[in-house]
Amino acid sequence: MDVDAPSAGSVSKLECVASVVGKGDATVSLYRHLAPITVNSVVRALPLSSRVTLQQAMLCLFTQLRIGVEKPRMKFGRGEVAFLPSGGLICVFLGEAKSDRPLNPIGKVESRLELFDSLKSGDVVSLKPPA
Repeated sequence: MDVDAPSAGSVSKLECVASVVGKGDATVSLYRHLAPITVNSVVRALPLSSRVTLQQAMLCLFTQLRIGVEKPRMKFGRGEVAFLPSGGLICVFLGEAKSDRPLNPIGKVESRLELFDSLKSGDVVSLKPPA
């Protein structure tokens, strides 16, 4: 096997760019194997733009998506991204958290997680496919 051969890439991993005006960009990877129906719905809805709402240990982005519970989890770590079906929210976890409602895990922040640490309620985040 040729070790220099280019990789075909991942069928599951989809990279997105989260942009905040005046603050910069971060890379967010969505993984189909975590919740395929949810991830495909999010990808089809891109680009998304939403104001930030801060919750305990996470920030939330409002969407118009209506998706049911899929492979739910209750515990998440820093940098993980999940979808809250009951509210149509994309959630980015800023610390270890345990939810009282099930969330569909959809990915993680791959680079510039500190960008999300600097956000305040009302900042606008745009999630889009890479250019």
